[in-house]
Amino acid sequence: MASSPTIPITPAPTHLTCNWTGSAVKAESTLHQLSPYIGKLKSSIAGSLIAQFTDEDDVIYDPFSGSGTVALEAWVAGRNIVANDLSPYAALLTRAKLFPYTSLKAAARDIENLAPEAEKARQAVDLRSVPAWVREFFHPETLRETLGWTLTLRERRRWFLLASLLGILHHQRPGFLSFPSSHTVPYLRKKAFPPAEFPELYAYRSLRDRLDAKVKRAFRRVPELNRSLVRNCFAKSAHSFTPKQKVDAIITSPPYMRQLDYARDNRLRLWFLGVADSRALDGEISPRKDAFLKLMGQCFKKWKTILSPEKYCILVVGDGSSEVEAANLPALISGIATKAGYTHVLDHTEAIPNERRVRRGLTGSTSETILVLRNGRDHATSLSHA
Repeated sequence: MASSPTIPITPAPTHLTCNWTGSAVKAESTLHQLSPYIGKLKSSIAGSLIAQFTDEDDVIYDPFSGSGTVALEAWVAGRNIVANDLSPYAALLTRAKLFPYTSLKAAARDIENLAPEAEKARQAVDLRSVPAWVREFFHPETLRETLGWTLTLRERRRWFLLASLLGILHHQRPGFLSFPSSHTVPYLRKKAFPPAEFPELYAYRSLRDRLDAKVKRAFRRVPELNRSLVRNCFAKSAHSFTPKQKVDAIITSPPYMRQLDYARDNRLRLWFLGVADSRALDGEISPRKDAFLKLMGQCFKKWKTILSPEKYCILVVGDGSSEVEAANLPALISGIATKAGYTHVLDHTEAIPNERRVRRGLTGSTSETILVLRNGRDHATSLSHA
C-alpha cells in the first residue's frame, strides 16, 4: 500500500526579530492612524511577524483584527488577508484600511458628492432622540451635522470616510468635533478645561472642513498597494467563523481578559455605529477568565480546520489579568493549544513601554508575549521554549 505524502517541514525559528522599542508613528502608513483603538498592536511588531513567518502571496488570517494593524501590514507586505472582529468599531476600522480610496482626490470627490445628502439628513435630525450622555459631548449643531454625515456614510457603506469621521469624534484639539475630551476613551474634561475659562472649546465646530483635513492626513503616507490581492473582513464570532479558503498563517492578538473593555472604552464611537448597549457587547468581546479560556479552546479547535498543516499560529498576548493568580496567561493559552494538537515553538516576552499604554502608570498589562505555535504535534525539528 502506498504511503501518504510527507509534508515538508521548515525548521522552526529559534528567536524573534520583533522590536518593541521606539515609536512606529512616524514610519508607519498614516492609514494606521485613521482612528484610535485601545490595546492597538504596534505596526512594526505586526510587520516583523508577517515577514518572519509568512511568504509573499500567502493567506493570513486575523480572527481578532482590532484596529486592522495585522490586516494592513499583511496587505502592504504582499499577502492576502482574511480579517474578522465581532466589534462593529473594530470591523469598521479594518474594512477602512483594507479598502481605502485609490487617491486623496477620489476621496475628496466622494465627500463633495455626498455633502448634499448629508445636509438633508442633518435637517431631519431630532436631538430629542439622542441619549443625554451623548448630547453632553457636543454643541447641538455639531451633533446634528455629525449625525447627518454618520447616517449618510453608514447607508452608503463609505467605511473609509466613516472611520475617518470617528477618528475626529472626540478630543480637545481644534481639529476634533467634541467638547474637551480624552482621545482614546471618551471622558469629558471640564475640570481641566472649565467652560468659563475656555469658551472657545465649547463653541460650534463645523464637520466638513475637519473631515476634509482628517482624510488629507490619512493620505499623507500611503505605500504602494496591490489591489488584486484578496482582502476580506467579517464581523463574526471568532470561534464559529470559518473562512472559505485554507490559510497559511494565523496572526492575531486575542482580547485581554477584562484588562481592556473594548466596548466601554469605545462606547461613544460605537453609539454612532448603532450600538446602544456597550455593556452587553463587552460581555462578548471582552470576556472574563472562564469565558476567555473557553473561547480560546473553541478557537484552536476551529483553527485546526482552517490553518494548513505545519503552518504557524501566532498570538500576541498581554501578561494576564487579576483573575489569573498562580498561572501565566500565555502559558495557559499554550497549554490549551497543545491539547488541541499544536506544537509550542517558542515564546518571547517584553515589557510594554509606558508611553504605549493607554492607562499610563496605572493597572493593566505591563508586558506582552508573542506565542508561536505550529499546527501539528511535536516533531524532531520543533524547538522547546526559546
